[in-house]
Amino acid sequence: MTRTPSYGRPLLLGLALLLAGTAVLLRDPDTDPAARPQNAARSAPTQTAPPATRAPVAGPDHADTTPAGDHTTSTPAPRETATLRPVPSDQPVSGDGPAGDYAIQRLLDRTTPTDLAPTTARHLTRLATRVWLAETTGADRAAWPSYFTGTDLRAPYHDVRVQAAVALQEGRQPGRVEVRLVWAGADAAGEFRDGRTARVLLERHRNEWKPVR
Repeated sequence: MTRTPSYGRPLLLGLALLLAGTAVLLRDPDTDPAARPQNAARSAPTQTAPPATRAPVAGPDHADTTPAGDHTTSTPAPRETATLRPVPSDQPVSGDGPAGDYAIQRLLDRTTPTDLAPTTARHLTRLATRVWLAETTGADRAAWPSYFTGTDLRAPYHDVRVQAAVALQEGRQPGRVEVRLVWAGADAAGEFRDGRTARVLLERHRNEWKPVR
């Protein structure tokens, strides 16, 4: 029978302890890949968000260089006001009174110019004006008895005036003239109107002009 020497037991015990320590070190999670959690190996790398950028603070060194026209804030547009155009001096306006008669005469001469000699035209327009005043007011009817025979003045006018008149040749007869009148006046009810129209026919008899119907 062979005996183990006495000094061999301590040596075997130390060797066993060394092997045990080595095994413990090999099982350390920090050095053993098998001991690491599987989720750690599969986890994706974490992305770090970039730091938020702070808006620059307006100050002396950060002046607003945006043009005035580029600002979004707009002021309300002013309301349009109606513009009254001046009426030409030769354009008649209702209600102007005797001051507007000249414009009416100019308009009548421009739209329907007379085809008679100036002297004859002036004489006949004056005669027709007198006849029409007698027609509307009843005054001086006795001057033309053959014209106002059997004519009653039922509703006379007052404040009558002839605003404009023009004499035109009537048809092809040289001795017959039509005088067109624009007149103003108030009726029996007191309603005053201007711009009324009328006509008076005149015929020449023995070198004298008389009203006819």
